[in-house]
Amino acid sequence: MSRLSLSRQLLLLQMCIVVFVVAAVAGVSVVQSSATFTREEGRRMLGAAESLATEGLLRQSTALTLDGETADEREVQARLQEPLGIRLEGARVSAGATYAILRGADGEVLGASLPTDAEDLHLEPSVEGGASWSGTGDRYGRRTIEAQVPVFGDGAEDRPVEQLGVIVLGRTYPTRLEILGSAAPSVFAYLALAMLIGAAGSLLLSRRVKRQTLGLEPSEIAGLVEQREAMLHGVREGVLGVDMGGCVAFVNDEALHLLGLERPAPGTSVEDLGQEAEVTAILRGRHREQDLAVAVGPRLLVLNNQPVTVRGRQTGWVTSMRDRTELLGLQHELAEEQAGTDTLRAQVHEFRNRMHAIGGMAELGQTAELGEFVRAIVDNLDARLAEVSGSIEDPAVAALLVAKLSRADELGVELTLAQGARLLHHDPVLSADLVTVVGNLVDNALEAVGRGGEVVLDVDDDGDRIEIEVRDSGAGIAVDDVERVFEPGFTTKVGEDVKGHGFGLALTRMACARHGGTVTVAQRGGAVLGAELLVGEASRV
Repeated sequence: MSRLSLSRQLLLLQMCIVVFVVAAVAGVSVVQSSATFTREEGRRMLGAAESLATEGLLRQSTALTLDGETADEREVQARLQEPLGIRLEGARVSAGATYAILRGADGEVLGASLPTDAEDLHLEPSVEGGASWSGTGDRYGRRTIEAQVPVFGDGAEDRPVEQLGVIVLGRTYPTRLEILGSAAPSVFAYLALAMLIGAAGSLLLSRRVKRQTLGLEPSEIAGLVEQREAMLHGVREGVLGVDMGGCVAFVNDEALHLLGLERPAPGTSVEDLGQEAEVTAILRGRHREQDLAVAVGPRLLVLNNQPVTVRGRQTGWVTSMRDRTELLGLQHELAEEQAGTDTLRAQVHEFRNRMHAIGGMAELGQTAELGEFVRAIVDNLDARLAEVSGSIEDPAVAALLVAKLSRADELGVELTLAQGARLLHHDPVLSADLVTVVGNLVDNALEAVGRGGEVVLDVDDDGDRIEIEVRDSGAGIAVDDVERVFEPGFTTKVGEDVKGHGFGLALTRMACARHGGTVTVAQRGGAVLGAELLVGEASRV
């Protein structure tokens, strides 16, 4: 069975509401009509009964019942019965009553428009005492609106004013169906008018809703929302949308993970997310460059921001983000491996030259010179290893420094360990970050000084805090670049292929941040880069 369209649903709902409202109004109208009928008809019956009670014919007929039963009186009463019945019927008709009854002072029924038994003619006690009364009651098996009015004599010198009888005038109460039937024409007219207005209103409303929903039905809108949520949370990239007011419109799980956030409440401003100013500016659409690399906590993210336009009007911005920490780390390691390969190639070349020298000395029989040559090579290597192993207990960092010493020799740079330098043995996690920090700081210094320069590495490790300082004899870092050297992708190299460069110091700062430390830059003759890392209980070996 096909579902009703949105316009038909609105029309059906509107019609149901109209019918319900009209039915409620009809019920209220019945109640109000009943109350009005009781009030007005009660007044009419009372007025007609009081007018009838003052007529001379009725008072005369009633008064005869109080005297004796002589032949003349009975004859007069018989003559008055016929006009009395006519007068009661006339009063009933003129008042619109259902019945009219005249009861004498002795309780006998003197006249009635409908057959009435004196035993069934119960009167209100107040009427017996001479007061008029009107209200509802039961007569002839029906609910009635009735007026009971006493009839008084004129009085004379030898006779006081006395109550001659009671006139009862009443009208049967219409049923609710009869009341509703009388109001039916107006109720049906209101119902038809309300349905017409409701139908027109629902059609206009449905057209407006259709325009706002691009002609989609509710089920189609729900399907699109479900698909959007599935796609938004199914992609591996982080996605965050911001409206024109700078509030978060939507965000997927990956973006929350990359930015280190809890799911924000609706309407949360970007400034309240607690991100760095650069990240906030990108999310707000203030940077339109593509593939912007920024450091967020321990991660290096690449962000792309695009404006969102709907029907030719910009409604906000959407930012996609990718975690490039591991990739850039691998790129940096690859660059180091390439540098290491070049170093090994140079060492192979040097080793070949030395072997040729040793072979030549052996052929020439210069055994004494040969021994001195080999001892010099071995002593130099032993001295270098002793210098490193005596100060650096961590095997990974020690192996790194041996390779960097060879690299420095190839570049013609004097790389030395400061007097009193010391590094303890740490767990593999901290050791790997130490390799990143020391390797990047030393590589930057070696490239900065050039041939003939000097680089000094100083390490202080007290078991709780590790301080690393690399000093070089180069030209230093420009004042304008001091704050930018740690930005991902920033490099001072020119005139060469710099793709993949500019991330070493950014990775260094993130490695330090993972251990509660930081990186600083100073100028003392040349550049001085310092790094600090805190040692946790789990990192000590």
